[in-house]
Amino acid sequence: MDTNSPVYAQLNKAWKATCRVLFGEEIGELNEYEEWLKEDMVPITRAKSSISGKEVILGRGDYCKDANFISLDEVGLRKIETLSINEIKDIDSIVEAISEKWEYTGNKILGNSKFVESSDTVIDSQYISHSINIQNAMYVYSSYAFFDSKYSFGSIRAGDGCEFVIKCFRLANAKRCFSSFLVGSSSDVYLSSNCLGCSDILFCFSLRNKTHCIGNLQLQKNEYFSLKKKIVSEIAEELKRRKRFPFIFELVKNENPEVQLAVSTEKMNEDTIPINNAFTSTFKVLSKRQISDGMINYSNWLLRHVTPIEEITSPFGSKTYILSTNYYTIYRKMPKKRIVSEVEAAKLANEHLDRREIIDLDTLVKNLSKIAYFTDEIKVGRNFNLIKTPVAESSANMYMVEAPVNSEYAAFGGMVETSKYVFGSGNLVFGAQFCINCYDSLKITRCFEVDCCNNCSDTYFAHNCEGLNEAMFCWNTKGKRYAIGNLQLPPDQYRKIKDMFVEQIADEIIKKKELRYDILNIGCGKR
Repeated sequence: MDTNSPVYAQLNKAWKATCRVLFGEEIGELNEYEEWLKEDMVPITRAKSSISGKEVILGRGDYCKDANFISLDEVGLRKIETLSINEIKDIDSIVEAISEKWEYTGNKILGNSKFVESSDTVIDSQYISHSINIQNAMYVYSSYAFFDSKYSFGSIRAGDGCEFVIKCFRLANAKRCFSSFLVGSSSDVYLSSNCLGCSDILFCFSLRNKTHCIGNLQLQKNEYFSLKKKIVSEIAEELKRRKRFPFIFELVKNENPEVQLAVSTEKMNEDTIPINNAFTSTFKVLSKRQISDGMINYSNWLLRHVTPIEEITSPFGSKTYILSTNYYTIYRKMPKKRIVSEVEAAKLANEHLDRREIIDLDTLVKNLSKIAYFTDEIKVGRNFNLIKTPVAESSANMYMVEAPVNSEYAAFGGMVETSKYVFGSGNLVFGAQFCINCYDSLKITRCFEVDCCNNCSDTYFAHNCEGLNEAMFCWNTKGKRYAIGNLQLPPDQYRKIKDMFVEQIADEIIKKKELRYDILNIGCGKR
């Protein structure tokens, strides 16, 4: 972090303001806590521009390493090369032809964004540093902050109006939160997990619509604030002394619980048939080919660049699901023997510490294992037929999707919002329909293997494109129709070539249950 930059100066002021809000005092300079803050954030990938040699920040780490990379502000510095018609013969020839010309773009600072450094995919945001996938946010040093979020440090997926948050994960509409996990529509939350509609809570688990609680114990308002002041002051002192504080996962021992809990034997209805049918329909829309086997047979291909869902057996015998530790490393800190299902978590919320067990920070931490259980499952709104899908809001017919919102018919995906018929897509897809293997894209329809695109339709293999309609193998371009390899063709010629390519692609997928090329490796061709 460049402490001499104007971005750092403003972020440092925001950091100090956030600390005053959370701890009642400043605890030092932002750069003193940099290593701790970025410890669990999604790692930033760095490359060198093939044009200038300058540093290029990328929001993904799985682009092929030998490809060409450029910064968004360099896209117009040289003419984007197109293919010649003689290079368009079959999929291997076109991949070989474009791989030398292809450029993956980082440092994507878009819309009304300013004062941004060392970040990628930042839209309409200000004062952002070392962050990825930020939209409509201010004063952020985090991963994935959306929709009017501000004053966010070292956090992941803190969106929908989150403010003044430090080291939090999976928050929505939460204000003044510290070291907390899976919190929504809450405020003044410290070291807590799976809490909704709560305010003024410390070290609490799976509470709903509660206030003035410590260790899940309900307190009188005056008593609560007296204890809170003491405990928060102790946390601040620990931070000043060590320049770090354990995440809530790290404070709980990985040991079997002492309490007994009856596990329900009732099995929820799970029906993969409508999701399979949706996958078959989507594949036919994109390839004009019918497949007879289910989507599970294509899972390795669909999960190639998607965070998988892991199945866990809780200490009480139920099946539950969490995100893979491969992408979100913070899950490695979650004590496995304390992971429970959503239903079990609700029952365990009745457990609480005694008054003598919450007198100070050390005593609280010592007794925390009596009440601390974690779930990665939370459902809000009306949901139906969610299979191996831990988090959802008002969604239906999902299979192994990280966090669908107002969506239906999807499988093997990340955060999917206001979308339907979407398969193998992540990390973030908004407003998508009939898409397979699309990543970090907005408002796309009938798309296959696209990355960082928006307002595109009937598009195959495209990166950092906008407003394409009927296009294939395009990169860093806008507003084209009937284009292959950034070369605009007559409609009839385009359709003839497209039909040939789509048939080749479909043949390989149906035969091998995968495809050699994808949008993240095509820049390396056969290398």
